[in-house]
This record gives sequence, C-alpha cells and structure tokens, in this order.
Amino acid sequence: MEDQQDPAFARDALEMINADRGQIGERITAETWWGAPAQGLAAALIIVVPAAGLVWAWVPSVLGMGIFVGVEMLFRKRSGLGITRPAGPRGLWLLIAFFLIVFFSFAISMLLVVFGLTGWVVAVAVAAGVATALIVVAYDRAYAAEVRHAG
Repeated sequence: MEDQQDPAFARDALEMINADRGQIGERITAETWWGAPAQGLAAALIIVVPAAGLVWAWVPSVLGMGIFVGVEMLFRKRSGLGITRPAGPRGLWLLIAFFLIVFFSFAISMLLVVFGLTGWVVAVAVAAGVATALIVVAYDRAYAAEVRHAG
C-alpha cells in the first residue's frame, strides 16, 4: 500500500482526476453532432402543437417528447453518462434560456393560431428549433468546460 501522506501520491491522484474530467468533457461533446439537431426538432414539434388543432395535437406532442426522451436514453447508452444537473453557472443560464425560448415560442404559437395566422407557427417553430439546437451545442461545450475546470 502506498504512503497516502506522500506528496507524489497526491499529485498522481490529482492528475488522474484531471484526466477523468477531460475524458468526461470529450464524451459530452462527442454526442452533440446528433443530439443538438434532434433536440431542435423536438422543440419545433412541441411549438407547432397549437397549429395541429385539438384532434391532432397529440401527434407532434408525443413525437417531440419521444425525441427528447430518446435522445437522453441514447446519450446515456452511448456515453455512459447521465446528466442530472448543470455543471456550473453557464450551463444553468443556457438551460434557463432553452426553457424561456420554448415557453415563449409556444405562447406566440398559440397567439398566432388564435388570430388565424397558423402559417406563421411554422416559422416560429423553425426559429425556436434552430435556437434550441444552438443552445444544446453551447450547453454541451459549457458543461464539458465546467467539468474540466471544476475544483
């Protein structure tokens, strides 16, 4: 058994921790290429729900939520990681931005349908989907950076 009071032991342990953090950061960002567009599509599907009408609203709802859940499950399977909370403040702010974009885009979508401008819902959904994909990319990069530099 090594002497745990030895400074070399502490240095080695810290180097192993830093290496692990780097590997986690790489595994997070490796999945972004497919996760971000899929989550953007899921957000767009949820935002377009009001335009689908009462009879068909369940279709984009189920598809959007299914994509969100499917992306999470596939990410966990491929990366071996399960993210339950942001690693730091940048990630938290990006999550807040994501929820605000989806919430207000959905509200705008509902207003457009009420005023008979259903065609514009697609434009709102596309814009929010692109914004969501960009936020997912930024979140993954921020998470990776915050994990690498946690201390």
